[in-house]
Amino acid sequence: MKLELLFEEIYPHPVEKVWRALTDSAAIASWLMANDFEPRAGKRFTLISAPVPGGRGLIECEVIEIEPPRRMVWSWQNIDGGQPTRVEFRLEAVEGGTRLNLSHTGDVDPSRRSRLAAGWPTKLEQLGAHLNTAI
Repeated sequence: MKLELLFEEIYPHPVEKVWRALTDSAAIASWLMANDFEPRAGKRFTLISAPVPGGRGLIECEVIEIEPPRRMVWSWQNIDGGQPTRVEFRLEAVEGGTRLNLSHTGDVDPSRRSRLAAGWPTKLEQLGAHLNTAI
């Protein structure tokens, strides 16, 4: 099944602050998942979450492209199977803050598509909460 999730959020924070939240391992852990992320092209990293029915909660990723502080692309591979998908973050300064466009695309089975479609809005809310409390 084709996965084409697109989300847009506007955060009342400067681009640099949002970029830090997307590229700092500790920040990513606070809003997305525990990880061993580093902001450099070619870096392979793992996202770790609580297991779900039919899954162990591990996502193997790689930074495919990074253009600080505006754009970053990850490959996203659930270790329980399926093809790698692609996550892209784009930041743009707008009046009063930063627009984040997030896309998650690829081919996935219907149950994984449902989990991702339901999960990203919650994660983006958690990103907003992190930004509101981070220095």
